[in-house]
Amino acid sequence: MSRILKRPMFRKGGEVMEGIMTGIKPRQNYSLGQRVEDYKNVLRSATQGVSTGPDALTRFLLETGQNLVAGESAGGSKLQEILGSTNKPMQNYFAALDKKAAQEKSIGLQAGMLGIKGQQAIDIAKAKNKDKFQKEFSDSRQEFELIKEFTKDSKGFKKSLNQLYPQQMAKFIAKTSKNLDNIDAFKGKNVQKFPHKISGTKAQFNFDEMIPGTIYFRPDQANSVFERDPENQVIIQYNIFTGAKVKEIPIGG
Repeated sequence: MSRILKRPMFRKGGEVMEGIMTGIKPRQNYSLGQRVEDYKNVLRSATQGVSTGPDALTRFLLETGQNLVAGESAGGSKLQEILGSTNKPMQNYFAALDKKAAQEKSIGLQAGMLGIKGQQAIDIAKAKNKDKFQKEFSDSRQEFELIKEFTKDSKGFKKSLNQLYPQQMAKFIAKTSKNLDNIDAFKGKNVQKFPHKISGTKAQFNFDEMIPGTIYFRPDQANSVFERDPENQVIIQYNIFTGAKVKEIPIGG
């Protein structure tokens, strides 16, 4: 048991990518990560510019060679002479490396902050666009678009209820119908257009084709919906906004 608990997967601190996790990489936010890398490149270009001098390694080699030629640390063994000649260049070399590492760390921190701010700006923009999208496709906007669609020139086509009653049908589809399920009298019931036939520019509504348990909308009576009650042999007319019974119409009467 003690050997099992010493396995890498049970050790604390950082990501454990050994054993059964070998080859598995931690999840990354690639969108933000790429943005940070882009900022790093920009910051490097801005802080470093065009190099006009030797890099740290080249400088180390030049200083070492110069010290050897000048006889720096002469008087000891050849190894001591070489080591002595590299002492100061080595210090300069490590100092240059430290400076470069500090600069990279600073660039990384700045890029990370810029990346986070950039992501926040994107999130804010998305939220604003979402609100704008929702407003643009509100019930009123949908009603407006439906009216435009229903009033298009339809020469050569048989008219529909949408075309005969564009305002009434657009309002019912975009607004009124969405609230019916919140009214107790209509809750859970199917909603349909009133059975009809179109002759010329008029609609003839047929009570005989009504199915019990279904609520029907007639655009010529836009403030009402109708339901067939076969037990009492009546058609019930309801207020479409409240569900209150308006009247009962005898079937065949």
